Amino acid sequence: MRVSRKKILRFISATLWMGAGIALIVFLIAAMRKRDDKICNGISIEIMDVKNNLFADKNDIRGMLTHIMPEIKGKPLSVFNLQQMEKTLEGNIWVKDAELFFDNNEILRVKVWEREPMARIFTTGGKSYYTDKDFVRLALSTKFSARVPVFTGCPLDKTKWSGADSVLLRQVKAISEFVSSSEFWMAQVAQVHYYNEKKQFEFIPTIGDHVIVLGDDSNLEAKFRKLQLFYKEVLTKAGWNLYSVIDVQYKGQIVATRKDNTKKNILYNNIQNANDTTQ
Repeated sequence: MRVSRKKILRFISATLWMGAGIALIVFLIAAMRKRDDKICNGISIEIMDVKNNLFADKNDIRGMLTHIMPEIKGKPLSVFNLQQMEKTLEGNIWVKDAELFFDNNEILRVKVWEREPMARIFTTGGKSYYTDKDFVRLALSTKFSARVPVFTGCPLDKTKWSGADSVLLRQVKAISEFVSSSEFWMAQVAQVHYYNEKKQFEFIPTIGDHVIVLGDDSNLEAKFRKLQLFYKEVLTKAGWNLYSVIDVQYKGQIVATRKDNTKKNILYNNIQNANDTTQ
């Protein structure tokens, strides 16, 4: 039976490709064996993207790793289970992600990404913890105190979040991110309190003997802009302790309650003429 020239060429081509593939596999296996025969020359730990806090320092990371392998330097690379070591690090609640690999000098490179606190929560049940942007509950640290907005009166004592908890946490996140974005408001907002019965937020300022009613987390930029203008045009002239409650949750106006329980509806557009509103 005559075999066509085309089929012969296909057979030769397939054989060459198969041979190249086998050679590549052999080469990779040999390279891996050669690398595994090498020993670890040391460890380098890097905590990535840390801005304000360092809840798991390099000694903590090293301690977690040496709990698995007491001696790291001088050990053959073949005995390292990098995947298991990554899982061990990620078992720490403060570690969001971990990546381990050996560089060309046989140095064990350890890269760790920390969880960053978004807010500190004080619950109605007397608990206190941090939460991050993914709503992971983070235990307080004995080493550091995070500079984040503080929220009190939150009904968030459950181990697992419910649907209502998630709604509240999203509001906490929105307010926290807005306050954190401004050095002025970070300094002025002493704590944010949540009233579950009213489903609204109020905050206690650092300067001034009054309460600011925010309502929910909607239109935060407009609410804080009204408040800042009210500070500038009214309180700096009338005094920081004239009012007991300043309500900024309504569109286009501020409802200010004096300490004698006299209320004033102050139109936002008229705050520039605030001398008349403080009498």
